[in-house]
Amino acid sequence: GWAGSPVPLPRAEGTLAKFIDPDEAPAVKRRLSDVLDLEDHTLLLFYKSDKAGTEDVFTPVRLQDMCKLESAWLKVTKFPTIRSFDSVVKLFYGPEPVPSDRTMPLDGEWECGLLDEASVSATVAAMKASIDADGPRSPYARFVHPNFKDTATSVYTRTAVSIKVEKDLAGDLADGVMDYLGREYGWLQDGMISSSAYIGEEDSFVPKDSIRVRVVCTGTDEMTIMVAPDFLLAFASIMLVFVILSTYLRSVFLACCGMFQIILSMPVAALIYKGLTIDFFDFLHILVVYLVLGIGADDIFVLVDAFRHVSEHMAPLVKPGRYPDEVLKDLLKRTWVRSAGAIFNTSFTTAMAFMSCSGSKAMPMRTCGWYAAISILLNWIFTITFTPAVLVIWHQRVQGSKCCITSLFKLRPVGEVGPPDFSEKAGSNMNLIELALDRFYIRGMNWQLGKVRPVPWIVAIAGLALAIQGTYFTSQLTPPRSAEVWFPNEHMLTDFSTFMAENYYQPDYKDYAIVEVVFGIKDFDITDIDIYNPGGPGGKVIFDGAFDLSTEEAQDGVLSTCDWLNNLRCEFVGCNNVGYNTLRMQSDKKTHSCFLEDFREWNGGTLPVGDAFLPALKDFRENAAAGDYNSEFLVDEVSYKEDIGIVDGELRYAVIKIRSTMSVDTPYSQGNEINDFIEEQLDEHIKTLPAPLARAKLVCIVFAFLDLSRELLNGLFQGCGIAMPISFLVVLASTRNLVVSGYAVISVASIVLCVLGFCKSAMDWDLGVGEAIAGVIVIGYSVDYVVHLAHIYCEAGHHGLATREERSEFAVRNMGSTVFAGAITTAASGLVMFFCFFYFFTKMAILICVTIMFSFLFSLGFFMSVMWVLGPQGKFGDLPNCFGSMRLMSSGGVEPTKQADAAPIADEGEKAAPAPAAPPATEKAAAGKAAEVPICVDAWEETEV
Repeated sequence: GWAGSPVPLPRAEGTLAKFIDPDEAPAVKRRLSDVLDLEDHTLLLFYKSDKAGTEDVFTPVRLQDMCKLESAWLKVTKFPTIRSFDSVVKLFYGPEPVPSDRTMPLDGEWECGLLDEASVSATVAAMKASIDADGPRSPYARFVHPNFKDTATSVYTRTAVSIKVEKDLAGDLADGVMDYLGREYGWLQDGMISSSAYIGEEDSFVPKDSIRVRVVCTGTDEMTIMVAPDFLLAFASIMLVFVILSTYLRSVFLACCGMFQIILSMPVAALIYKGLTIDFFDFLHILVVYLVLGIGADDIFVLVDAFRHVSEHMAPLVKPGRYPDEVLKDLLKRTWVRSAGAIFNTSFTTAMAFMSCSGSKAMPMRTCGWYAAISILLNWIFTITFTPAVLVIWHQRVQGSKCCITSLFKLRPVGEVGPPDFSEKAGSNMNLIELALDRFYIRGMNWQLGKVRPVPWIVAIAGLALAIQGTYFTSQLTPPRSAEVWFPNEHMLTDFSTFMAENYYQPDYKDYAIVEVVFGIKDFDITDIDIYNPGGPGGKVIFDGAFDLSTEEAQDGVLSTCDWLNNLRCEFVGCNNVGYNTLRMQSDKKTHSCFLEDFREWNGGTLPVGDAFLPALKDFRENAAAGDYNSEFLVDEVSYKEDIGIVDGELRYAVIKIRSTMSVDTPYSQGNEINDFIEEQLDEHIKTLPAPLARAKLVCIVFAFLDLSRELLNGLFQGCGIAMPISFLVVLASTRNLVVSGYAVISVASIVLCVLGFCKSAMDWDLGVGEAIAGVIVIGYSVDYVVHLAHIYCEAGHHGLATREERSEFAVRNMGSTVFAGAITTAASGLVMFFCFFYFFTKMAILICVTIMFSFLFSLGFFMSVMWVLGPQGKFGDLPNCFGSMRLMSSGGVEPTKQADAAPIADEGEKAAPAPAAPPATEKAAAGKAAEVPICVDAWEETEV
């Protein structure tokens, strides 16, 4: 409980009837018979005078409204074991002359009459006199704002109830208060799709009569409650992606099959994930749903667009209908050859970006990366196997029909196939995106001012400047300066510790971390830990065989360590102890626990040594009550049976602890410097201790979370270090051109830097948990569009296009609309997360949309502009050409026979392959047409797949 004497509820049957339904009394008494079935939880009620925070909360009317609220909660509560009821109401109601001695009945009605002004003023005067005398140690300090000592007024006050409750009922602890305030969980309220009962107004308070109320309950698992609605919003994302698929593909049938394929990849991935003996699945894995939707849709766009381009130009239909089987087979073969590699390149690089999480020591991050990588690779497999089959059914039965269901039962008539058509058909069969790219983008890039193309130069320079500013702001990112935010700004838990520290003279001590020094532990054996089951058995302790406290020297060493820890100075920002500057919290209550001091007091002021020490210590351990020697600041944290480690009849370890001035959610930058300082000071102190105490270790939950933050940041840098080289190698393997690969990797790196720079410049975020997780996602997303365009740019060379302008135009004509549609779909899948309850998902939505924006800008903007004016021509930069030059130098300058440059570039398969029977066209005509116009066609070579 909080500060204040515990007020135990009488166990009489008549009293129980006041708090529970008669039918439930037997079950309640059974629960009370075994205290181990109960958990300690706290209900905190914060009161504020007015929204502006300018008036005094201690007025008769406001005190009456507080009394009514707490009385109403007591009437409906079903929790009989109230350990303490530290209420501001009791300070003003009651006959006792001293406010701190007043109590309120817990088994009857409260008389919440309107107090007179004189009575309220007298109580306030008594509170101020005590605070003037004792400062933060005053029993009233926890009820008032820090300015109370100067003004005798307070904007805020509070009540705290500590209750033992069965685990399954802990979530109901605040229900009575929420009902009184009219707050509930629901949909489409408070301006949100799904809303929590703990959502307040801008100041996180809700109005009730003359007061404003903020509720915090340790029994409410808000994360678990609100993750379900956010997961349901994934269905809205699915519907949005389905609409975009239907619109772009111009087929509901293809869209339905595509969504089935994308959704199927996730449960199949889960089966494979489970097959790796991984049971862990957390809310972070829900993020994969949104990621896979966009990536899977992009894969489908690439394959369907490739089929459309190939069929339109290589086998145009003069008479509507379906293709003959042999023609369709050949078109599918060419579509598969073209798109399978392109999709694999992007899928592999994205999957490897997520697989780079494998090196992270943060298990949730690592497993999320694995699950995402498996899902992405499965989407690739389904796209090159399932989607071609769907295309055959669609083309032969559904294409052009108004009802896809009835048309599935009959074949379309065979159409008439005309000769290959390589002319520009601006607008004839183009969709709106292709039409816009042809009329505006390509014409703008090709526009010349004299001999210079100014547009690509301007865009390239602008992209370079954007990358430079992104690099600068990325360098300004710092470790977290504040606690990670998971809930909306209006949520009652948001910045709760900061609110407590800034608005109460004596903050809630449970919001401040316990710091421990442990003696006797040498190491830990973690070989048998199941890391994918965080709630499972832990490791094995390896004890220090030299640990022994039976000597006076060792006992003095422990006592000196207690004094050292009690008086350790901490002048860092993270130590919130103004006026004292100590690591230990200062209060009128005891805030440290030194078992040897308590043992000495229990033993009459002396400590036994030698053979008499261990039996006496065992007696103390078994019979002494921690509450007799520790205040409420530590009583729930101290257990002599746990802190004095008797194992197999021997003393193997011991613990001393303090209630520190570090908040439990101290941010990384503040906590890290405190951790380093204490570790350094402890190392110096250990040098003064005898050998049995030489392995003393520092333990604090805050420092454990700092380790997690450190690992997430390391994971970000490790992900960049792994994903970038892999991206380069994949692009190099795809394009087989060093120059194109170099430009592509520069573009990808610029995207990552611009996104991270955006976090600092536009959002003023730190490099926290969300940013570290998003960084890996950014790497995965940023490669897709650049790799698509780089691949198709180099493919243009196999169609007889040698100049950079022709190749660039070819790439945009054939992949521009696919990139645009993929960007829209991925951004739309992330857009839904803006409506999620958790701020983490909102942050992910921002980062995904920003990543897609920069990926689109740098792929069709910077990268293609560079290719338009500085891209390689002919065979320049090709790996075979580079290796040939190396062989030339190594052979002493003997130059191999040069090929003529006059003829269009074609591969060997094209030269040797005979022309197919349909469509009737000679190889020479096809090659000549291909050299004239940059369109998406494959040479009619015979390809074995």
